Amino acid sequence: MKKQLKNVTSLTLGLTLALSWATSSFAAADTGWTTSSKLYEIRTWAGKSDWGHANGSVKTASFFHPRSVVGLPDGKLLVADNGNHLLRTLTAEQVSAYAGLTLGEDDAGLPIGAFHDAALSTAAFQQPSGLAIDSQGNVYVADTGNNAIRKINKEGKVTTLAGNGKIGLTNGIGSEVTFDHPSDVAVDARGNVYVADTLNHAIRKIAAADGRVTTLTAPSTRVVEYFPGAVEDAGDFLDGPIATAKFNEPSGLAVDDKGNLYVSDRGNQRIRYIDFSTGQVTTVAGGGNYGKQASYVEGDYVDGAASVSRFNAPEGLTVTSDGTVVVADSLNHAIRLIKSGQVTTLAGVGTEFGQTDGLTGSAQFNHPTDVTVLADGRLAIADEYGNKVRVLQKYAKPANLPTGTIPVLLNGKLLSSDVPAQNRSNYIFLPVRAVTESLGYTVKNNNKTGEAFLTKGDVTFTVKNGSNTVVKSVKGEKTTLTLNAAAFITRDRMFLPVRFFAEQNDLDIQWDNEARIVVIRNKTF
Repeated sequence: MKKQLKNVTSLTLGLTLALSWATSSFAAADTGWTTSSKLYEIRTWAGKSDWGHANGSVKTASFFHPRSVVGLPDGKLLVADNGNHLLRTLTAEQVSAYAGLTLGEDDAGLPIGAFHDAALSTAAFQQPSGLAIDSQGNVYVADTGNNAIRKINKEGKVTTLAGNGKIGLTNGIGSEVTFDHPSDVAVDARGNVYVADTLNHAIRKIAAADGRVTTLTAPSTRVVEYFPGAVEDAGDFLDGPIATAKFNEPSGLAVDDKGNLYVSDRGNQRIRYIDFSTGQVTTVAGGGNYGKQASYVEGDYVDGAASVSRFNAPEGLTVTSDGTVVVADSLNHAIRLIKSGQVTTLAGVGTEFGQTDGLTGSAQFNHPTDVTVLADGRLAIADEYGNKVRVLQKYAKPANLPTGTIPVLLNGKLLSSDVPAQNRSNYIFLPVRAVTESLGYTVKNNNKTGEAFLTKGDVTFTVKNGSNTVVKSVKGEKTTLTLNAAAFITRDRMFLPVRFFAEQNDLDIQWDNEARIVVIRNKTF
């Protein structure tokens, strides 16, 4: 009903409730997602639950276990599409081929990879994983299945920087070198490339000066008996001097602004730090011990002080401009932050996998394996088993919002009302018909008692003008709810506290202090 009502007795035609809460109770909008701002949300950028290799529109394109992401100088996102053995690019509208060959499928129906240096369109990869880019625009690829580190120069030529396809732990230059399933790379300001040589449980370095590969950390000599009479090599854990430090399946690398190296030590459930100025390896966050004959430290999910925090198979990570470390905590299906000695969850429902988009605390991931900060401040996430690239961004906001009033957004759309939001005694009040109509309520009133009734399904709320209580009736069973501000009528419209209404409908409400906007959202999309 769009018609403006002329008096209180016509509330049967135009009653609008309003939602309010004290402005003093709002948390100021965070200046960036690195502080876990509740104004941010997770959306699917591209990909579908079912795997595929289709290019095209972001709504129709598909991936097969995207494993790593990095921003290119032209603004595109480069994706290591591990299961398809391809590198793909992603823009706001389109997924396109970048490098690699589609060679058909094997007997199991899975894409076939290969090992071939050539131009982008004819080069071949085998399970490409970690990506990095240097200051000159050269791209480095941890070509996991080929046990090699590949380089793509600015002219689009793919070469092998180190490795020969064979499994081993041999230092040297170029094809003399062997790796064992390297899963990530990072490059410093001097052009040195660091390699997480995962199944060798080692950190390797490819020198910028001559391409020589050295092993920086100590090999593991630990052996576990996983079955009576059956043994296998396993990684180990030791902090201390770099040359004697030990790792267990290092899987993610990130260089900070000092040229030092953060490492996701997957098998040890830790984030480690290699400080080249002091020559020491330390544990930044995470912990746990090996069980008897266990190949890995048992994973867990704990936020809090870094020393007591716990991870479960942490993978790719990145360092932001303010020094915050962002971690793709794969088996906890969450994106975690390390800052000021504290570990927090930025996005995801810890330990629960899924594919739901929504608010950062309600959205779900399925084995996220990498994160990167985009030039515009958004966070791109490789959601490996979800077969998607996801993005953390600020809430949707329409252009040309009205000025001079307090706009109210419901799921990104401006709520239209003939009576604007009110600010009284440090409380924001909202006329509710716009909200109730959007949420499927019907509204009736009793003019004699000054009561209004909101009904949706089996639930009815009874609100009375001037009262700070609401009676909730569910199939005839009544409970009384207390408001943080009394309902009132102005300009023939009734107003009610927003937090009460939003909580009763399981909505998220936030105050964007910078833009002066009330943001109301469903928790999942």
